[in-house]
Amino acid sequence: MVHPRLSSHPSLRLSAPGLASVIALPLTFALALASAQVGAAENGLQRYSPGVGGSDMTAPLVPGWYVQVPLVAYHASKIKGNDGKQATSATPVDAQGPVPAQPGLRSNIDIAADTYALLPRLTYLSAHRLLGANVGFTVMLPVMNRRANFTAAPNYAGTPYAGSAAGFQPLVTAGINARVDATQDGDQTGLGDLEISPVLHWEIGDHQAVTFAPTVVLPTGNYNVSRRVNTGYGNFYTFRPSVQYSFVGDGWDVGARTVLSFNTRNKDNGYYSGNMFNLDWQAMAFVSDNWRVGLQGYFVRQLSRDTQDLSGFTGTEITDRNLRKEIISGNKSRVNAIGPAVGWLMNGGEMMVEGKFLREFGARNRTEGQAFWLTVSKPL
Repeated sequence: MVHPRLSSHPSLRLSAPGLASVIALPLTFALALASAQVGAAENGLQRYSPGVGGSDMTAPLVPGWYVQVPLVAYHASKIKGNDGKQATSATPVDAQGPVPAQPGLRSNIDIAADTYALLPRLTYLSAHRLLGANVGFTVMLPVMNRRANFTAAPNYAGTPYAGSAAGFQPLVTAGINARVDATQDGDQTGLGDLEISPVLHWEIGDHQAVTFAPTVVLPTGNYNVSRRVNTGYGNFYTFRPSVQYSFVGDGWDVGARTVLSFNTRNKDNGYYSGNMFNLDWQAMAFVSDNWRVGLQGYFVRQLSRDTQDLSGFTGTEITDRNLRKEIISGNKSRVNAIGPAVGWLMNGGEMMVEGKFLREFGARNRTEGQAFWLTVSKPL
């Protein structure tokens, strides 16, 4: 059914104060904001930090203990949809008084998102061998601050609101964004999800090495299903095998790490984040005995679709906890990044410090931003 033009609706004959009284309650706007939905892998996040792999991928690995402390500052001011353009979200307005329902209303989504994370990792490699590889383990527990601010800009074209009286659209927009502020914006600091993995490391000759790490990620982080912004990723588990290859030449080296992520379903909202593929890569060259420069980057592709099963929740739970997610074409995400890197070796290898700047491009169904990384690696 097509609504009559809002210009002929009695509500349009109200004064601006009268209109304000009609839509003063922001809760009358049933917002399904895509900041939580347009991103794939629930809330646009995944349990791997793209870009974390760098010169450590080609550093010599011999039996012993190692500590690595990456710090990352990520900022995004864009969130992209399935077509690579600015993301949109369903922002339906419920009927309230003389205001007709508008279930087809959508909004463009703006974002200002920042993540500051410390990713301390402890690794041990033994002299014991299995299948020709040195055997060890690695563990990482992140600490982070994550903040996000979302703004909805409703697209009134083609809706009954397009011909509304002066002052009506700004009031509707204000009501929607009041709801956004209350349910989507956030600033959280805390622990992330614990990663543990055995390690198999092969030296395969000709200055080449391969490392295999079948990682399991546990839902230990701070997470509340009713919040959009969390330091934990959800009440689910991730199996994340990775294979790393390195080649060390005469004064230069290249390395790559391929990662696959397989998730269980989030028990708190029935959401299943599709399988992910990550590739971190680096190409570096020494310009002196202690300094090295080069390029690094990453490649992210979601291989399978997101789904959601709400059959285990009541209607009240779905509404009160804002559980329902908007899934468009499976919410499959992708992004690429590239940027310069510089590294410093202390006393030929007692410690390595590396900094890099990576800018993202080609994003789909997720944020697009840039990251500064500073990583300290040291054998113990």
